[in-house]
Amino acid sequence: MPEGLKKLLEPFLALSTGKRLVVGGVALVSLLAFAALITVANKTDYRPLFANLTSEDAGEIVKKLKEQKVPYQITDDGKAIMVPSDKVYDLRLSMASDGLPQGGGVGYEIFDRKNFGMTEFVQKLNYQRALQGELSRTIAQIAGVESARVHLAIPEKTLFKDAEKPATASVVLKMKSNRGLRDSEVQGIVHLVASSIEGMDPEQVTVLDSRGKMLSGNTASDPASKLTGSRQETQRNFEKTQEDKLQSLLDRVVGSGKCVARVTAAFDFKQVEKYEERYDPESAAVRSEQRSEEKGGTTTTASGVPGAQTNLGRTAPGAAGQSGGGSKTDETLNYEVSRSTARIIEPVGALSKVSIAVLVDGKYDLPVGAKPGATPKYQPRTPDEMQKIEALVKSAVGFNAERGDQVTVANIPFQETGEGAGEKPQWYDAPIVQALIKNGLIGLGFLALILFVIRPLLKTLKVEKPASSFMPIQDDAEQAHMLEMQKLAQEKMRVTQIELVEKVKQDPYQAAQILQNWLTRKD
Repeated sequence: MPEGLKKLLEPFLALSTGKRLVVGGVALVSLLAFAALITVANKTDYRPLFANLTSEDAGEIVKKLKEQKVPYQITDDGKAIMVPSDKVYDLRLSMASDGLPQGGGVGYEIFDRKNFGMTEFVQKLNYQRALQGELSRTIAQIAGVESARVHLAIPEKTLFKDAEKPATASVVLKMKSNRGLRDSEVQGIVHLVASSIEGMDPEQVTVLDSRGKMLSGNTASDPASKLTGSRQETQRNFEKTQEDKLQSLLDRVVGSGKCVARVTAAFDFKQVEKYEERYDPESAAVRSEQRSEEKGGTTTTASGVPGAQTNLGRTAPGAAGQSGGGSKTDETLNYEVSRSTARIIEPVGALSKVSIAVLVDGKYDLPVGAKPGATPKYQPRTPDEMQKIEALVKSAVGFNAERGDQVTVANIPFQETGEGAGEKPQWYDAPIVQALIKNGLIGLGFLALILFVIRPLLKTLKVEKPASSFMPIQDDAEQAHMLEMQKLAQEKMRVTQIELVEKVKQDPYQAAQILQNWLTRKD
C-alpha cells in the first residue's frame, strides 16, 4: 500500500468497528445522493419530433436517426418519436429534405430507384402503388382527416369498348377525435379520386370511415339521411355567415380580439301545402239568365156555306168571325255568392328563430402613477355602450321579437387581472439561465458535501492518542523513577526559562538580534 494512502487511512483504521460502519455509511449515502443529483441535472430533455406516424415512416425516421447517431425515444405505441430538445428543429428540416415523413404508403418516389430489368407488369404495379400513395397523402391534408388509405382497381384495356370494365376505387378515412365530414367534403374526395384516374366515374368511388360506415353513394339507399345532412349543412352555413358578419362589425367597434359572437338558428323544414276557398256574401254575381217573349195579333176565321160565292168573298153579313191580339214575356235570373280558391305551398327551410350570444371585453387602464410593467386595471363598459352594441347586433341579424329571437350581450374580462396577470416570461425562464442554475446546484451540492460531510469526518478521525498507550508495561519502582525524572526535567526547564527571561531583560537588543538571526537562517 502506498505510504500516502496508508497515512490517509491510518486514522480511519484506528477507529472502532461501529464508528467505521457509521463513517462508511454516511460517505456512501452522500456519494449516492451526489450521483443522483448529477444524473437528474444532466438528464436530456426530450421533445416530440413527429407524432401520429405510420409504421413505415417511423421505421425510416429511426433509420435516419441511427445513421446520424442521434439519441431518440419511441412513445405512443411506436407512433411518436422523441429527440433531444436542442435538435428538434434541425432534425425536422433534415427529415423534410429526405422526404420524411411520407404520410403512409409510397408515392412517385418509387421511380427514383432505377431498375432496368423491371418487367412491364411490375412497372404498372408500381405506378398503381404510387398513385394510391399520392392520393392517400393528398386526402390526409384535408382538415379533420388523420389518415387515409386508397385502393384502386384498374382493369386492363381491351380492343372492344363494350368488353371493358370500369375502374373502381375505395377510400378508407380515419378521422381526428371522432370528427365527421360534411356531404360536400365527401363529394370533394370522391371527385378528387375520380378525376385522378383516367376514365373513372364518380359513382365508382366508395368512401368509408374507420368504423365501416358508408360516407358516399348512399343517396338512393338512404334519402332521409341525405336530406338530414343537407338541412344541417344549411343551418351551419347560416350560423357561420351570421357569426362572421357580427365579428367583422364588432371588431371595428370594440377592437380586434375584444369580442366573440355565436349564433344559433332554428329552421322549419316542414313542407306545407294549403287549399283555401273563400266566399263573399256581400258580393253577388249573375250565374245564369233565361228570357222568353210571345206576342199575339187579329185573326180571321172561315164561315158561311162552302162554295164559289164564299170563296169570292161574297159572304153574308156576320158570316166571317174575327178575334183580338196580345203578348207574353218570361225572364229567369240565377245569382251566386262570390267565391275564390287558392293553393298555397309554404317555402321549406324558413327561419323560425335566431339566438345570438355576444361576449365583449372591457377596457384595461394603468393606474395613475403606475410603474412600467404594472398590471392594468380592468374597467367595464358603460351601460350606454352595451345598449349601442346590442342595437347593432339586432340590426345586423334582422332581429324579430314576434318570431321569438333572443340577443344576449355580456361584458366580461378576457384577460386575467389578478396577481401576476399579464406578466412576461421572467429572465430565469431562459434556457441558458436554466443551465447555469442546474450547474450551480451541482456545485453547491458538491460544496455542501465537502463542508458538512467530509470535513466533519476528517475532524472526527483526527483523534489524539495518549502517550501512555505506546509505553511498555512497567512496575511501580520504575514508574516512580520515571515520575521523579520528569519532575527534575520540568524543574530544570523552569529554571532555564527564568534565567533566559532575566538575560533578555538585561540585554534586549542582543536578544532581538539572536531572534532575527534565527528567523533569517536558510539552512
